Amino acid sequence: MLDNYLILLDINKKVDYKMNIKRIAILVFLIASISMGSAVFMINAEVDTANSSNPELNAVTLTIVTRHDTTLTNAFEAAFLATPEAIALDITSIDFRQATTDSGWKKLLEDPSKSVDLGWGGGPALFNTMDNWGLLKHIDPITDAALFIAINDSVPAELAGAGMKSFAPNGSLIWAANAISSFGFTVNHDFLTTHALPVPTTWEELASPIYYISPSVKAISMGDPPLTTSNTRIYQIILQAFGWDVGWSILTRMGANSGMYPGSVATRAAVVSGEVGIAMTIDFYGIIAMGENPDCEYIIPQGQSIVNGDPIAMCINVDDYDAAAAFLTYVNTPEGQAIWLTEGIDRLPVNEAAFHTPFGQLRPDLYLLFNETLANIGIDFDENLATSNLATTIYYFHNTIEQPHTLLRNTWGEMVTQLRDSEINSTFFNELVEDLGVPGMTLQESIDWNTQYQLNATFAAIKDGEWRTFAQTKYNTILGILVPETETTNAFGMIPVFITSIFVATMVLLRKKKK
Repeated sequence: MLDNYLILLDINKKVDYKMNIKRIAILVFLIASISMGSAVFMINAEVDTANSSNPELNAVTLTIVTRHDTTLTNAFEAAFLATPEAIALDITSIDFRQATTDSGWKKLLEDPSKSVDLGWGGGPALFNTMDNWGLLKHIDPITDAALFIAINDSVPAELAGAGMKSFAPNGSLIWAANAISSFGFTVNHDFLTTHALPVPTTWEELASPIYYISPSVKAISMGDPPLTTSNTRIYQIILQAFGWDVGWSILTRMGANSGMYPGSVATRAAVVSGEVGIAMTIDFYGIIAMGENPDCEYIIPQGQSIVNGDPIAMCINVDDYDAAAAFLTYVNTPEGQAIWLTEGIDRLPVNEAAFHTPFGQLRPDLYLLFNETLANIGIDFDENLATSNLATTIYYFHNTIEQPHTLLRNTWGEMVTQLRDSEINSTFFNELVEDLGVPGMTLQESIDWNTQYQLNATFAAIKDGEWRTFAQTKYNTILGILVPETETTNAFGMIPVFITSIFVATMVLLRKKKK
């Protein structure tokens, strides 16, 4: 019995030992699990703490494609980022992407990876074109009620007869003007006095032979339209004010009196420096010029200008709706509108309330111009027409005035010189003027070809070549009549140009047929 008890005791000890080992193992596992969980919790807590202490990880960058310059964009960025709304949304920067051409805007807006939130500045025709391509996000009065009301209530329906907002058929907002402008020219009185030139007040005066000075001295500066929205709008105003045929005749002779410049900034700089006496300018460039040179004065051709709304809109691939909505709301408040009045920007806001802010009350000069601009009775400008042939207008000018500019200047210079020297009489001179300005396409053709020109590079290249050849042949033919011994290359090859003088008569017949 004793032996049996001892055996049983030994077995129980072994069982107890095994049970203890098992319990210890379980306990170790539980402790390890708890410790690991605590470690994970602590790591997560540290990550959360790091996130909350590093706001850059949550920062929002607003992306805006624009044609505005950095002076303007820097001012608006600094003011907006300081607002409580921007701070609450963690908006820490604005990425302004510059694009000067319609195709440049299209590439940015249609690519979702570019994440463009807003389009800002460039004129109604540009924004209408972007909308025609389906690249703008409309603001619905029901689903986007707060934003729709904020914009709609602050932007008037029209100013001086020009629409300040664009709506889709369903009532949603496509774009709204954020600033306004008039279009005219800036003169340098010292230059005009030096060259005994009169101060012009109308567009057609700038096409007069009076403003042809010499082969080396140019009276006017004009911008190449692919590189300047404001100068393009001036050319569209002239075409609509005087009609297609007469308008192109005026533009051609203006170009012959001018130097051609790569953009509106260079065009303005030429009159400020005194390189020319007259520059095509939007109003705020005129104001800036007056500030830089007291000899300068901005002139609005009475009855021959328009008020233009400069739009802002949400883009179809908007990446951060709340951030975009906050910026749209801010720039339409009186305080946001007052940023346009900053010295060096010198723009006119769309909302008169900007002038009643403390900052706005410091700019009585701009308030005076604002009221003068609204009081000016301009032309009945057709915005739909301006959009429907925008590309063909831009590049017809580029190919027939800017590209063959030296030849155009030489031809016009010979015409004017022979008139002044009484080598030709005024009747013959006027006949040559008529032939010099005849356009190489009709208004309807410019509309019919516009979309294809924008979207089909091969078609555009063909038209570019046709227009250049047309212009070169036209100018060479007139030059050959005036200087018969002249020989140069034209559409027919290297032959005496006077042989092709019959081209002048052909152009006249074609023009009459097109009419």
